Amino acid sequence: MMEEDKLLRFHERLKDFVSKNLNLFLNIVGILAFLILLGFGYSYYSKKKEEKAFAEFFSLLTQGPTEATLLSFAEKNSNTEAGRFALIYLWDSALNRGDASLTLQLAEKLEKSLSSQGKVFVKYAKAKTFEEKGDLDAALKIYESISKEAGPLKELLYLDLIRLKEAKKDKKSAANLAQEFLKKYENSTLAGYVTVKLKELSGS
Repeated sequence: MMEEDKLLRFHERLKDFVSKNLNLFLNIVGILAFLILLGFGYSYYSKKKEEKAFAEFFSLLTQGPTEATLLSFAEKNSNTEAGRFALIYLWDSALNRGDASLTLQLAEKLEKSLSSQGKVFVKYAKAKTFEEKGDLDAALKIYESISKEAGPLKELLYLDLIRLKEAKKDKKSAANLAQEFLKKYENSTLAGYVTVKLKELSGS
C-alpha cells in the first residue's frame, strides 16, 4: 500500500508539473517543428536555385556565350555550383588561349569560392601563368606558399621549385630540394630524373 501511495503522489506531482509547464512544452515543440520545416524549406529552395542556375548555364553554353555574358552569370550566381562551373569554364578557356591577364583575374575569383584543395590547384596554375610571363619571383612565392598543402601536386611542386631555384642561380637551394625529394619520394617515377638533376647541380 505504501508503494502505491508513493506512486500516486509521484503521478500527482508529475501531472502538476506538466500542467504548469504545458505552454513551455508546447512552445519548445512548436519551435523545433518550425526549425525542421525551415531546414526542409531551405534545402528545397537551394535545390531549386541550383537547378535553375544550371539550366541557365547550359542554355548560355548552347548559345555560344561571350566572355562578358558568362562573367555576368558567374557574378549573379556566385553562391551556386553553376556559378563556380562558369568561372572554371572561363578560366580553362583563358588558359587555352594563353590569356594571362584574364587567367590571373579569374584565379582570384576562384580562390574565394573553391574548397581548400581546389584553391591549391588554382594557385598552382596561377604560378605557372606568372612563370610563363617571366615573373619568376611571383611564381616562386606562390609555389613556396602552397608547398605544405599541395597534396597530389607535391612531387611536381618539388620539380618546379628546383627549376626556379636553378634559374635564379641558387644551385645550392636547388640541390637541397633535390636531396629532400629523393629522401621523401625515393620510389617515385620522377626519382631518376631528380637524381640526374642533383648530379648536374652538384657538378659531378
